[in-house]
Amino acid sequence: MTLTIAIPVHDDEAFLLRLLGRLARLGCADQLVVVDDGSPTPLDHAALCAAATLPADRLTLLRHDTAQGPGIARNVALAHVDSDHLLYLDADDLPTRELPPLLADLASQTFDFCIFRHHDTRSEMERRWGPEQLDARLWRAAGTDIGALTPVGPKAAASLMQTANYPWNKIYRTDFLRAHNIGCSDLAVHEDIELHWRSFLAADHILASDRISVIHFVDADGDRLTNRLGPERLAVFTALDRIAAEIATREADPLPLALFALGLIGWIHDHLLPELRPAFADRARDWLNRHVDPALYPAIDAARPKIWADIDQLLVPAATG
Repeated sequence: MTLTIAIPVHDDEAFLLRLLGRLARLGCADQLVVVDDGSPTPLDHAALCAAATLPADRLTLLRHDTAQGPGIARNVALAHVDSDHLLYLDADDLPTRELPPLLADLASQTFDFCIFRHHDTRSEMERRWGPEQLDARLWRAAGTDIGALTPVGPKAAASLMQTANYPWNKIYRTDFLRAHNIGCSDLAVHEDIELHWRSFLAADHILASDRISVIHFVDADGDRLTNRLGPERLAVFTALDRIAAEIATREADPLPLALFALGLIGWIHDHLLPELRPAFADRARDWLNRHVDPALYPAIDAARPKIWADIDQLLVPAATG
C-alpha cells in the first residue's frame, strides 16, 4: 500500500511546517503534494524540505498565483498523485500516532475508502477525547466505534454519511476517486460536501476505523475558512442540490441527507451574520420544500426528536404548522 498526503495551503506556512514535521517523524507517507493556493509570499520547495527534514523527491509543491479555494486545490493535487491511496489533510491538522497503525491495518485490505475517527479540540471543553457529541453518537449508531477496523454495510453507512463532511478523515483508493470523477466543489466553503457524500454513494467497499488518527483544531475566534459567516455560506445549497439530485438518480434513501441538511442548516443559521439570515431562511425553506418529502417527517422526528426545534421555525413552516 502506497500513500500520498495532499495538503492545500493559503498563507499558512507555520502550520504547514508543523504538519510536515509531524509527517516526517511518523514516516507514513510515500509522497506529499502541497498546493500553495495563492499565498501572498510563495512557498519555497527547498525551504519546506529543509525545515521538515524531508527528502526533496518526497514533496511535490504546486502553486496557484491567485487563490482558487481549497476544493480546487485538492482536485489539482489529486491529478498529481502517483500512489494507490490518498489522504487529504489541511495545513492546520495534525496526524496522531494512530495513523501508522491504521495504515498497517489497511495494508492487506481492499477498499474504496476508509473513514476513521478524529479528535475535535472543541470536545476538550467537555474533557473528552474524540469527535463532537453528534458525530460520536452517529459512530455508535453505526456500530463502528469499537474495534480497530469494521466493514461498513448500508445501515452503518446511513449513519456515517451524516457525520461532519470533513475531507481529511478518510483514506481513499486513488483509482476509486478517479473512476467516479469524485472531487471537491469549487466553493469557498462547504467544498467538501460533494466529496464526502458522493464517496458514500459510489463506494462498494467501505471500512471504518475507530483509531483517532487526526487532530482537528478549531479556534472560535480565528480567521480560518471555517470561521467565515458571510454570504459564501449561502452556497451550501449548491452542494446540497447536487447531492439530492444524485440520490434521486440512484433511487437511494433520502433520509440521511435530510437529517444531515437539517442539522447543517440549523448550525449555519444560528452562526450566520444576522443581516443575512432572512435570505438564508428563504433559500433553506426552498431547499427543504423541494428535497424533503413531508412523508419523511415521522422518520426525522424518530431519529432526532428535537431537530425541528434546533433551527429557526421560519425555515420549516410546513413541519411546525
